[in-house]
Amino acid sequence: MIDVNIELFKRTSPVKKIEIIENLKQDELLGISKETILRIVKETGRRNTGSRNYEFYVTPERRRGNDWNSIIEGLWLYKGKLSLITYIQLDDTDTTVIVPLNDFFKEETFRGSIKTEDFYGNIQTEYFVYGKRAKAEVIRSFCLEYINIKYKSKLSNNE
Repeated sequence: MIDVNIELFKRTSPVKKIEIIENLKQDELLGISKETILRIVKETGRRNTGSRNYEFYVTPERRRGNDWNSIIEGLWLYKGKLSLITYIQLDDTDTTVIVPLNDFFKEETFRGSIKTEDFYGNIQTEYFVYGKRAKAEVIRSFCLEYINIKYKSKLSNNE
């Protein structure tokens, strides 16, 4: 079993790293540590001017979600806390929600909710659910985006 936490930052070719990440199994992807995700955000994320906060967005073609009503757009490091930027498509409107990374990547299925109002002003609760398979695909998208940002010039020379 490959330790992605080490393999992602080794001195190997970017093409080989992409090949390794695309062939990882679900359990190997879920084994990626919070420290690895934090390093990805700090190395390739956009730093907000005048602060220590970072934003790391995944390009639309690499974004993954729960194949139902939400997609993870990226990561946000704000005041030292990592959060996921989650785009949710509801019945009559769309919205973006910030979900703490620790809550999202707990062992069990993540079930997020958002309160909205319907046409008559009644409060409705909308849910978005992520199982292990969806979480693993989200992590895969983060790793692939990291490699494509970090080694952009090397990857474009190989095409």
